[in-house]
Amino acid sequence: MAKMPMGNPTYLRGQIRERKRIGSLYHRLRISLPQPIGPVLPGQFAMLKIEGGGSIILPRPFSIHNFEEGERVPWLDFLFKVVGKGTGLLAEISVGSPIMVLAPLGKGFPAPPRGYKPLFIAGGMGIAPLFPLIMRMKSSSSPLCLLYGAKSQGDLICLSELLDLKEITIKIATEDGTAGTKGMVTELLKGDDDDGGDQIVIYACGPEPMLRAVSKFAAEHKKPCWISLERRMACGVGACLGCVVETKRGYKRVCREGPIFEAREILW
Repeated sequence: MAKMPMGNPTYLRGQIRERKRIGSLYHRLRISLPQPIGPVLPGQFAMLKIEGGGSIILPRPFSIHNFEEGERVPWLDFLFKVVGKGTGLLAEISVGSPIMVLAPLGKGFPAPPRGYKPLFIAGGMGIAPLFPLIMRMKSSSSPLCLLYGAKSQGDLICLSELLDLKEITIKIATEDGTAGTKGMVTELLKGDDDDGGDQIVIYACGPEPMLRAVSKFAAEHKKPCWISLERRMACGVGACLGCVVETKRGYKRVCREGPIFEAREILW
């Protein structure tokens, strides 16, 4: 796998440039930075902290959902679902408000090996870190395929943007059957068993049971697989040791050695 350079994380006082509501629970924020950072890689994340957040003392980790391509990045997009007090405050923040941003953090997705076709597997909010990877790879010569699953049609939050891309085939699964195949997104893997002899590399993000199933599939079919893990974090820089995951090489910090890991390294 080819490695790409990582930018040093920087703590900056950004500003909310755009805020868009998607359905009843999802939101997208665009944050302008006072100075460009980077380079930023798909799969990296940021720690966000609202100034004057009251009882919300610690910053919260969010996948970088989109950014301007280039060595220096002037803005970052974040996609999130309202699930608690912290994300509730983010959903109410007004355009023009200041916000503290520590980014870019963690390791990004590696480039696919030469001659390998990428297969993306997203479960729910797992589309957030995969979206910039898809956008980066859409101009490659290899055809792209996305397996996109969610609880319901309303949870397929990036679907309209992805359907506009001519370079990608999208297969959908919803648990309630309101869009695509009824069931879990991992059921779609059964239809991808026969890849016609093509070499496939998997990139996946979603709930941990989904990632466990994808990792098992990749191991059984001897396919390279990279997953993005989610953990609660207090610092984002590896100091608090609050986000460790057990691997074949001992415990690793999701914020520093991750959040992108080779699936075969994780002890599920």
